[in-house]
Amino acid sequence: MDAQVFVAHRAALEEQLPDNSLLFLFAGEPKQKTLDMDYPFRVDNNYYYMTGFDRANWFLMLTKLQGKVKEWLFIERPDPYLERYFGKMPDLADAAEQSGVRDVYYLDRFDWEIGRLLSRNTFETLLFDFHKRELNAVSYPENEMCRRITEVHPYLTVRNIGPVINNLRRVKAPQEIECIRRAIDITETGIRAILDHLRPGVNEAELQAHFDFALTMNGAKDNAFDPIIAGGKNSNVLHYSRNDQTVREGDVLLVDLGAEYGYYAADISRTFPVSGKFTEEQKIYYNAVLYGQQKVLEYLAPGKPVEDTLRVAREAIGEKLLEAGRIQSLDEMTRLLPHGVSHYVGLDCHDVGDRGLLEPGMIVTMEPGAYMPDLGFGIRIEDDALITEDGAVLLSPNIPKTVEEIEAYMARRNP
Repeated sequence: MDAQVFVAHRAALEEQLPDNSLLFLFAGEPKQKTLDMDYPFRVDNNYYYMTGFDRANWFLMLTKLQGKVKEWLFIERPDPYLERYFGKMPDLADAAEQSGVRDVYYLDRFDWEIGRLLSRNTFETLLFDFHKRELNAVSYPENEMCRRITEVHPYLTVRNIGPVINNLRRVKAPQEIECIRRAIDITETGIRAILDHLRPGVNEAELQAHFDFALTMNGAKDNAFDPIIAGGKNSNVLHYSRNDQTVREGDVLLVDLGAEYGYYAADISRTFPVSGKFTEEQKIYYNAVLYGQQKVLEYLAPGKPVEDTLRVAREAIGEKLLEAGRIQSLDEMTRLLPHGVSHYVGLDCHDVGDRGLLEPGMIVTMEPGAYMPDLGFGIRIEDDALITEDGAVLLSPNIPKTVEEIEAYMARRNP
């Protein structure tokens, strides 16, 4: 994305910074995997949102003094030895051009800069993004920086800036939306690869391999989350992750997956008949869930509470199942649909921010389902939708979804 996207993100954050404050955002550090190898590095999302950089160990510093904001970026100094092994490292000019941050320094300059800054100015607040789950938080760079500064300057008040950034991330810029559209398009290619190879006797792991191959061949950075490839009774397990069982004649296959493109996620679910045709019983539940999703799409609009999508889905699915004689009361929908229906999508698959009223530029999922362990199958249908000025637009309209579309596709695929 263009540097101006990240410049705009920083400007929106800077408006909300308290005066006389000092903020740090860290890219993160590599984690050791074996003696001489690290796990693949994944940049911190809030740092990336503000800078567009995905290199480990860098960090952003913002100061706001008497209403004036200054931006500082600290990066690793290029090392010819490391460059021989890992490739060229950006220098100060590279980082400034790519980020739009004017003041860029090497990390070995930081102690001198922060010492001068704190001794010459009156700061009141230290701001960090404290959002990690683990209790061994001292291992994270933001915690270590907080400790270093407050030990010497204990008068400073420490606050968490994470919720502020999280709420900014809810509304997407046009280039962010395009990244998500591209992630969805790649996901569609992967889902069609699964359909092309779906038949009785295939293993869930094989189907995941076809999906992963399609993502790699079409430019995805990675999976946005660990794929769910759930055949038969496994389709009733909401976060099934083994993906190692053989699917059988008469089963359904529930997939919940998404590509990651430019660090932005897609999140799509489909349920397919392993043998190529749904049974009559499966059709009843499938069409009820599909009807529920359509009603959720019709509901989505600015000013609507995102949490109400669960009520809309349960009422709509329950209406169809009551008509079909499969339930006796809408109260049964609490059991059949036990999870939420809509969440934000963005840099995180389950993206961050307060779950309040919908606004134009938000992207949310619609994932109603119905789960029947006694019948041996579950149904989930999920798409991503962009909230517009007067409603919502489906971002994944071309992935086979109706019974007729799915059965027709499976009938004409290559044997």
